[in-house]
Amino acid sequence: MPLWSVGAGLAAVLVGVQGLAASSPFSQDVLMLLPSEGLLAGVGDGLRRGYALAMEETRACGVRPPSKGLGWLPPEQDPEALLQGVPMPELLIAPPAANLLPFGRLAQSREVNVLLPLQRGNSLRRLPSQVGADRLWPVLPSRSLEADRLARGLLEEGKGKVMVIHDGGAEQAALADRFVETINGSGGWTVGATNDPEAIVEPTKKLMAQLRDDVNWYTPSSLVVMTTPGSPLTQAVAQLDLPTALTLVWPFPVREPLPLAQLGVDSLSRGPGWDRFEVSFKKRNGYSPGLVEAAGFDTGQLVSVASVAGQMSRTWSLDWLDAKAKPLDLCPALKARQAGKPVALRGAASRLDLSPGIPPDGELRLTPLKADPAASRS
Repeated sequence: MPLWSVGAGLAAVLVGVQGLAASSPFSQDVLMLLPSEGLLAGVGDGLRRGYALAMEETRACGVRPPSKGLGWLPPEQDPEALLQGVPMPELLIAPPAANLLPFGRLAQSREVNVLLPLQRGNSLRRLPSQVGADRLWPVLPSRSLEADRLARGLLEEGKGKVMVIHDGGAEQAALADRFVETINGSGGWTVGATNDPEAIVEPTKKLMAQLRDDVNWYTPSSLVVMTTPGSPLTQAVAQLDLPTALTLVWPFPVREPLPLAQLGVDSLSRGPGWDRFEVSFKKRNGYSPGLVEAAGFDTGQLVSVASVAGQMSRTWSLDWLDAKAKPLDLCPALKARQAGKPVALRGAASRLDLSPGIPPDGELRLTPLKADPAASRS
């Protein structure tokens, strides 16, 4: 059953950020959709706090923030069916890890630009070729950036002879493929039985013994393990008796020492505006922000400048974004847009060098950890 229907039910669900209990959808410039249930339902608070900070700064810049409606989208619910009969806002903010195909169809049929504040996974690889891609705007860098950063880090350390394994998950397999593509194209090379990433779905004793023998035979300088923290594959690799010269490489931050050197990557993407954002957010909310909060803030910055552009041209397009321009904080960006100039924003979570259907770039920090001979194999 749809959450919204025309009339009182619709007004009850669309609640503005100022706490309006029964706001008419016609007054809402922006609609933010959040997951109503499931693993991602809890991210809404952080996203909204980051967004609210951007609105607070917009107000301090002397610009009236655009109004925002809030709604909840059940997992796998088609947004077109949910919004049937509802006047479309100027901008639509999709929920985290959204199914992009129905949002692309909605963007095209209802002629609305859709911001994707928390879309990082494998779906972004197919985004440029799908229906409505010219109206879909990822706000965060793709997770493939993690693979690229690890590859560059290994090459900088002269450890570009690698063996690559993954846990069989679709996203981890995609990361492994991206890593191999990057390192092979940048002066490194992969080794192994086929030189391709190997899937180890169930790390049995037999398979792990074979992996140990392969490492000893092919002598890579690095073993790249695309999996998640604490997974069975993570634990099995950590327990292996591997050559002491080997570096273990993980697609997450490394914190627990092992007898071998390790290299991880912090998935918290940062942009040129991170430091200022972090100070402001902590002062306002009393805790240090993470990627979700930064994504909310950057989404809010884009919305605010788009609203100014809309006042001038009656269209809330994002074609005023210019990746070649000098990045500006929000107040100067609003003034530049009021003067009709192209704008580049100083993003907190990325460089905000956005293009429709293409995620922005950002900076990821490596987390190297030296070998600790006294560390026990976990």
